[in-house]
Amino acid sequence: MGDAVDHLVDGRVRSAHPTLMSALLNGDSNGFFYAYVKRESGEDLMLEVDPQKGEQVLLLRGGRLEGQKTQTVCQFPEATDLGDSVPPSDGDRNPLKIEAYRIEATIEKGLGFAAAATMRVTGRRDGVRWARFNLFKELEVDSVVDETGAVDTFFRASKSPEVWVRFSAVLQAGETRSLRVVYHGDLITFGTLGRPTVQRRVFTPRGPPRGTPIVGDPVGTSQWYFMRDPNTWFPRLGLSTYGASQPADMDLTFHAPSRYRLASIGRLVESRTDGAVQTTHWVAERPTGEASFNVGAFDESEIRDPRIPPVTLQVNTEGHRALRAAGFFGGLNPEGDVGADVANSLGFFSQAFGPPLPHQFYATEIPYGYGQAFPGLIYLSLVTFQTVNESGTEETFRAHEMAHQWWGIGVDAATYRDAWLSEGFADFSGLWYMQLFLKDNEKFFKQLDDWRRDIRARRGDIAPIGLGTRLIGTDHPGDYSLMIYRKGAWVLQMLRNMMLDFRTMKEDAFTAMMQDFYRQYRGRRASTRDFQRVVERHVDTPMDWFFDEWVNGTAIPTYIFSWHAEPESGNRYLLRLRIRQEEVPKEFVMPVPLSIEFADGGRATIRVTVRGPLTETELHLPAQPSKLELNPLNSVLGEVKAEGWK
Repeated sequence: MGDAVDHLVDGRVRSAHPTLMSALLNGDSNGFFYAYVKRESGEDLMLEVDPQKGEQVLLLRGGRLEGQKTQTVCQFPEATDLGDSVPPSDGDRNPLKIEAYRIEATIEKGLGFAAAATMRVTGRRDGVRWARFNLFKELEVDSVVDETGAVDTFFRASKSPEVWVRFSAVLQAGETRSLRVVYHGDLITFGTLGRPTVQRRVFTPRGPPRGTPIVGDPVGTSQWYFMRDPNTWFPRLGLSTYGASQPADMDLTFHAPSRYRLASIGRLVESRTDGAVQTTHWVAERPTGEASFNVGAFDESEIRDPRIPPVTLQVNTEGHRALRAAGFFGGLNPEGDVGADVANSLGFFSQAFGPPLPHQFYATEIPYGYGQAFPGLIYLSLVTFQTVNESGTEETFRAHEMAHQWWGIGVDAATYRDAWLSEGFADFSGLWYMQLFLKDNEKFFKQLDDWRRDIRARRGDIAPIGLGTRLIGTDHPGDYSLMIYRKGAWVLQMLRNMMLDFRTMKEDAFTAMMQDFYRQYRGRRASTRDFQRVVERHVDTPMDWFFDEWVNGTAIPTYIFSWHAEPESGNRYLLRLRIRQEEVPKEFVMPVPLSIEFADGGRATIRVTVRGPLTETELHLPAQPSKLELNPLNSVLGEVKAEGWK
């Protein structure tokens, strides 16, 4: 029993499993089940049935990483939910549904932060008395009251993000209640930038790495403004480990010193200045689960083009001047290259996919080594304003964050398993922008090659894309970025080249498919199965094999290729092909392009269906072949080796 409780309760922060606590506090038999299995040989296991998760059944083991209580071995829905056409997310199972937020926040001259958040919630089941919210641990709750003025009690352990609120009256199914939470604390800080020890940007779902600002020996004297937590600066209802949240109407008002510049999500509907205080009022254009803002001593530049919504770029010009004076970073013009990529990628994606949801955009600089996107608001690392390199990674990074306005915001991932529909799609979009708009094939193929190398290096010891955000909790958390971002982008690249017309080199079919997917699910959630159905409609054939191999599987093929040509009558040639396929299951199949160059200067590209360990075929050619290339244009995530004809 002690071992079981140890995995359910964290005594250090006075926190317990939220579904268990909900049952105990509400006196509710909600169906939570937990069994701790001690084994004579092998590690102990835990079996859990959690009715507040989208997939309720979990097999767990002890955590392997620092601070990790448990690790998920496998997770799946109960049998009664297997037929659901739209898989539920964790937010769908919460006993409460969040309807709307109205937040009024004040940022003082010294950057002290205080806010009052009024939330409208509706019961999904009878008997809800206690509810769990998440709030940045450095923010202190002052009071909680309902719409009648009755005081609701709350409990919060010291430095815990969990806030348990007890309603003054029990909430029944279908009943709506308003809560007003008043809180304050150390959300925004400022100081000089440290000499960076910047690590590679690692993206996590819906939020930054749980890291620190760029720190080290002080550089310059300019001030930088640090938003300490852009995700839980307001009370979030039952926010899960991986950031799943419920969409809600958002109405945000900020009072801030007029010498600062502030940007938020949504549409700016009012702005006024009273003395030294500027008040701005923002309203989300549709319900959203993600809302944030940024504030700082920015210079603003406006980008106006009739082909795209208006864009405002916020840059700490004085801070960059101090960095350059200190001899650190490069000499990039921040308003030039960065602003161009922001605006150009917005225009490119609008044509490639369709119009974005927001009608105005803010691209704002943050003194961290990551990027993040919210509806109409994009965080860009200060590094991308300063780094000069020839790899193309900065251009694709900026375009990646803009692409989230379509993938992740325009079309949201249905469940944790579908995270690649946001991050993989955004990574591919960034590459696509570099190749087609910036017209840089060399950098495009170089990045694909680098990603292929990294993915292959982990083959045989990595989980599939379909495990989604659970990859963060494995023994190799970096696999999340590698599989969801990099391999996810590769999956789209393979679909793109499968649909490419090799006679004209036009990719109209792929573009039409992406537009159709975005148009059908714009403003909605979509699953991998939803995307598969759209793909099948456009290629007019079942695609289970493709998604089983590349999304739900981990095998990466190696092709050993050889060929031989013999003259035939009438100046024709018989081409014999042999392709051995290794390191994949025997049923693994993939159409692989084959480029043929002829001695007379002609060229042709066909597709060869490679199936099983050995594929042999013959082709009758109109001229003598001089050179063959299997898998041109990085069409398949695989490795090709050549061998002599035997």
